[in-house]
Amino acid sequence: SMEECEALCTRMAIMVNGRFRCLGSVQHLKNRFGDGYTVVVRVGGPGPEAVESLMLRRFPGIVLKERHGGLLQFQLPSRAASLASVFSVLAAHRGPCHIEDYSVSQTTLDQVFVHFAREQSDEDPGGVTAPEQDVAPVASSPGRRLMPFLEDDSYQESSV
Repeated sequence: SMEECEALCTRMAIMVNGRFRCLGSVQHLKNRFGDGYTVVVRVGGPGPEAVESLMLRRFPGIVLKERHGGLLQFQLPSRAASLASVFSVLAAHRGPCHIEDYSVSQTTLDQVFVHFAREQSDEDPGGVTAPEQDVAPVASSPGRRLMPFLEDDSYQESSV
């Protein structure tokens, strides 16, 4: 369960196709590999078209992910706008656009894992035996592939 991981773990590691891809705190992984923010707006009155056009006009890069009746769900890249501007725009247009309520949430840990799952393949990851052969891969030096990753400055955890 991703909720349990988020509550219990101070550091997490993710492997894709048998390769170590990232290591860090939950917040670091969300910041580095997340898709920004999810904005959910519930609209009453005549319809959600006014809110949809407002969001697309005010926030370049925002994507409408779902639309069910008066409920709109957008994906907003974190670089596209600040949280303050999102709340400011939604609060200012609450009456004219018939916005009943709204929420803004950070990328979930589930979405981070889905990001990595897209890279998952059934191909042979660089010499590892096929899954049906039931043989463990043998590495010439266990820490050899891990050390360059740990020493690479671009993968260091940032403090918040």
